[in-house]
Amino acid sequence: MRNWSDSPFPRRVALSAVGAYADDAVVARDNGESSVIYEAPGHPGWLVKRYKPQARVEQARLGALIELPASMPPDDLRLVDRSVAWPVAQVVDGYRTVGAIMARAPEEFSWDIALLEGRTKRTTVEVDLLANPAERIRRFGLPEPDDALRLGAMRQLVAVAALFERHDLVYGDWSFANAFWAPGTERILVIDMDASGIGERDWVETTNWEDPLQRAHHPLTTHTDRYKVALLVARAVTGLRGERQRAVEEMRRQYPAYGRLVELLLQSLDAAAPDQRPRLADVLAAMDQKDPANGPDGANVTGMIAWNPGSRRGSGRSGPPRSPDRAASRPRPGGTRKPGTRTPSAGRTAPQTGLRFASQPAPRPSVQAPSAFTGSPRRDVTSDFSPSRTRPPARGTPARPPSAGPAPAVLAVFFVIIVAAVVALGIAALS
Repeated sequence: MRNWSDSPFPRRVALSAVGAYADDAVVARDNGESSVIYEAPGHPGWLVKRYKPQARVEQARLGALIELPASMPPDDLRLVDRSVAWPVAQVVDGYRTVGAIMARAPEEFSWDIALLEGRTKRTTVEVDLLANPAERIRRFGLPEPDDALRLGAMRQLVAVAALFERHDLVYGDWSFANAFWAPGTERILVIDMDASGIGERDWVETTNWEDPLQRAHHPLTTHTDRYKVALLVARAVTGLRGERQRAVEEMRRQYPAYGRLVELLLQSLDAAAPDQRPRLADVLAAMDQKDPANGPDGANVTGMIAWNPGSRRGSGRSGPPRSPDRAASRPRPGGTRKPGTRTPSAGRTAPQTGLRFASQPAPRPSVQAPSAFTGSPRRDVTSDFSPSRTRPPARGTPARPPSAGPAPAVLAVFFVIIVAAVVALGIAALS
């Protein structure tokens, strides 16, 4: 792979030296802030990105960004060379910066994507394709990633994001489209680095990735990166691309050994202020910390509680045991919660999929089920009101004898009243 360390270019390259290109050298046209991206003439594996005339390019900012890896420690530089398409030179036309040069993604990031009618198309694979359910990934003709591979790929992305934050570098535009994924592996390549800023960068936003605490058209900081990286991780490892809490709660179910990671992601998404979001270095550390009490490394232990018609409140539960730090913050199956108390997932609605997370109370079965105590079929409650069934007396209360019906004297009085009424009506009619 070409990378920042083996760049053959000076820091500023004249447009006249790299401005000519053939149509078959074009990689993309009219993509974001670029008018065209093509392979640099005479330099295989390197791309020239030409900016649109109206693009706002700050020479000093781009120059500082290009030089930044030179001051990094060796481990950081190795990560840059492996996982970032870092810009290596400005393309200048007189006094104006009109483009940048960066490494091209290696072939391992490309795949023959399945199309309709059995056709395929060779294309560079974005994280966009990884962030899908398994069945959809199979339809693309890609190797299906298991849970461990998804998490490993996102760990590489978070490692890059933590490196950026360590050097006060604001990427700002984290989304499915700004990183490549090598199918069948955990390899990630972060692209579109040339618009990043040191300390802050100009406001940019992508639909469905909006930071709720960021004011529109105000400069972005690393605090915004923390929010978007958390959202990207939750969506990519679960394949759920919509509502953010749903993705995190599904991650809690799929990755029970990473309770600390889930809590940090929730803090990043739900913080009341940007500076309350956890550092990306802490998120990265949590991806290397597993809770053995909740499942083996890499195992897809779901933590779901199987619906058991014979279970009643107070009976045993199925699924893996909870760790002490998580069990205390979750309602127990079938239990109740005092009004006003909150759990880490309070206020979030679980997806209506027919499955149930370990954090949800057990649903009360609506069908007739065996009793948990006797093992016999439960009586239909309507049978308690059947005329043919006599209830036993309550303990300590004397049984009442069956009623003998109305007394004869009452019937006689009732008969006399009827006769008197008839006679009175007859007299009235004669008069």
